[in-house]
Amino acid sequence: MKRLVLLLVVGVASASTYAQVIEAPRLNCVAVNNSGDVVLQWTLPTVTCGPFIARYIYRSTNLSGPYSLVASITNPATTSYVDPVGNGSSQVYYYYMESSYNCPGYSVAQSDTLDNLQPQTPELTVVTVNNGWAEIHWQVSPSPETYGYIIYKLITAFNPYDTVYGKNVTSYVDVNSQPDVDTMSYSVAAIDSCFNASLFNIHPHHTIYLEADMDRCKQQVKLWWTPYENWKNGVDRYDVYVSVNGAPTQLVQSVDTTAVVLTGYDDGDQLCFVVVAVEKITGISSASNQRCMTFNVVQPAHDFYLRNLSVESDGSVSVYYSLDPLADLTQLQVMRSVDAVTYAVVQTFVPPADLSGVLHLQDAGAFTDRQAYSYRIVATDSCGGKDTSSTGRTLLLLGYAFTDLTFYLQWNASELQYAHTLRYELFRSDGQGFVSVGTFPTDERSFYDSQPDEVHPCYYVEAIDSLVFPDGSIDVVRRRSNVVCLDQPSQLYVPNAFAPGGVNHEFKPLINAEAILSYRMMIFNRWGELIFSTNDPAQGWDGTYGGSVMPQGAYAYIIELTDGQGKRVEAKGTVLLLR
Repeated sequence: MKRLVLLLVVGVASASTYAQVIEAPRLNCVAVNNSGDVVLQWTLPTVTCGPFIARYIYRSTNLSGPYSLVASITNPATTSYVDPVGNGSSQVYYYYMESSYNCPGYSVAQSDTLDNLQPQTPELTVVTVNNGWAEIHWQVSPSPETYGYIIYKLITAFNPYDTVYGKNVTSYVDVNSQPDVDTMSYSVAAIDSCFNASLFNIHPHHTIYLEADMDRCKQQVKLWWTPYENWKNGVDRYDVYVSVNGAPTQLVQSVDTTAVVLTGYDDGDQLCFVVVAVEKITGISSASNQRCMTFNVVQPAHDFYLRNLSVESDGSVSVYYSLDPLADLTQLQVMRSVDAVTYAVVQTFVPPADLSGVLHLQDAGAFTDRQAYSYRIVATDSCGGKDTSSTGRTLLLLGYAFTDLTFYLQWNASELQYAHTLRYELFRSDGQGFVSVGTFPTDERSFYDSQPDEVHPCYYVEAIDSLVFPDGSIDVVRRRSNVVCLDQPSQLYVPNAFAPGGVNHEFKPLINAEAILSYRMMIFNRWGELIFSTNDPAQGWDGTYGGSVMPQGAYAYIIELTDGQGKRVEAKGTVLLLR
C-alpha cells in the first residue's frame, strides 16, 4: 500500500479533562492507498458509562468545515475504515471521529483532526563532530502530527539508519560513526505515530573530514579538508585551531579556502588540529574531526640491511630486513632481479609505524621452483631521498629422478651481503614430515640419494649463514630453499616367463606408478585369439582359458596403463608359459 504521511491539525482536550464525557477514539493514521481511497486507523477508547451504539467519522475538504458524516461504525471492535473517495492522492481531506454510547447526560468528545497529507520534511541545521562522533541537528518539523524522525545515513546510498521519537527531539549522536576515517553524510525525515514517513531532506549535510601532512624538509604542516555543503546561507569562513603539546586550542588562522599551510613548530611538538566551518548570518558552526601528529625532521634509512631471504613451503619468499628505527620514510619498494643487474619493482608499500627490530615482508609472485632471485629494498624518505638496502639471493634446489629409483639434488651457493656461509643442510620427507639427510661443507652443493624412504620424496636445503654488519650487529640465520618433489617415471616391469605350479605362479607386471587412472592387460594365443583380459592391476593370468589348462608355449600380451598425471604407458611382447 502506498501510504502518505498524516497531518495532525487540531488538538482536542482528552476526555479525562472533563467529567461525564464520552471519550472519542484516538485517530492514529489517515493515509492514501494505491486506489486513491483514504484509510483511517484508530485506537479504541475506554468507555464504561453505557452500551455502545456507533462510531462516527466526519470528513471535510476544508479544515474549518463544514464536516459531513461519512461513516457509522456499528462494530465496537473495528479499528479501521476505508473511505472510497478515489482521489485521495490529489485532494486534501480532513477527518475527525466521535463515539456514541447510551450514556444520558454525557457530552461527546471529538478526536484530533487529521488530514491525508504526509508530514513536512524537517530542515537540517548542522552536522558536526563532537567527542569523536558525528552529531546531527535539525529544526522541528512544522507538521502537527510529527511523532519522531528517521535518521538517514550515506553508506553506499542514503538508507534509514535509526529512529528517534518525540516531535521536539532535534539532535542525534551517531556513536557508530567514524568521522576520523571519512566524511559522514546524513539526512532526516519526519514520521507520524503510524510510522508513515515524509520524504527525507534532499540536501544532506556532511561532516568536515580533515586530513594533515607535514613537509619535514620545509618544516611545514599542510591541512586540507572537505567543504561544508548545503547550508542555506553558505559558509562564511573556516577557522583553524591547534593544540600544541596538550595546551588549550588556539585559533591560528581563518580562511575561505579548504587548505592551509602552517609553520613555526619545533621538532617533536605534539600537534592536534581542528577546522570549524561557520555559516553566514546565523553563525552556526560545524567542527571537523581532530587530526593529531608529531612534528619532526627527516631521518634517512641508515643501516639498511637484508637480514635473510628464505623460501616458504608455499613458494613465496620471506624477506627480512632492518634499518634505523628513527627513519622518516614514506615508501618502501621491494625490487627483484634474475641476473642481479636489472631490478624490477614487485611491491610498493607504506613502511610500518614501528621500524625497530627485524622486519618481514612476503613476495608471492616469484617462481621459486624455477629460478633463484636477487632482492633489494629501496626506501624513500619524506624529502624524496632514496636509500638502498644490502642485497641477497634466494636458494634454488633442483633435482632429477632416475628410473633406478635414485635421485640427484643440486643447489646454488648462498649469497647474502655481509654473510659468511657456515654449511648447508639437506632435508627429505619421510612420509610424516621432513628429516635431515645430512650437512655439507660450503664447497659441496649436490647430493646423490640412492636410498630414499619414499618413492616420491620431497627435499629442501638450508644455508646456515653468519652475518656481521657494518653497524656492528651480528646474526646467524638459516636460509631455506624451495621444496622439490620428485616423481619416478611410471613404468611397467614385465616378466618373460612364469610357471603356474612354481614360485612365479601367475603372470602380471610390476607397476611403478603413483596412481593408476586406467589399466588393461590382454593375453593372446599363437593364432591371435584373446584368451585373457583384465582391468584390475592386482589380477594376473594363471595360464588357463575357459577353465582349461593352456599348454606350454609362448603367448603374446598387451598391457596399457594411464597414470595419475594422465601419461599413457604400454608394454607389448611374449611371455613363456612353463609346465
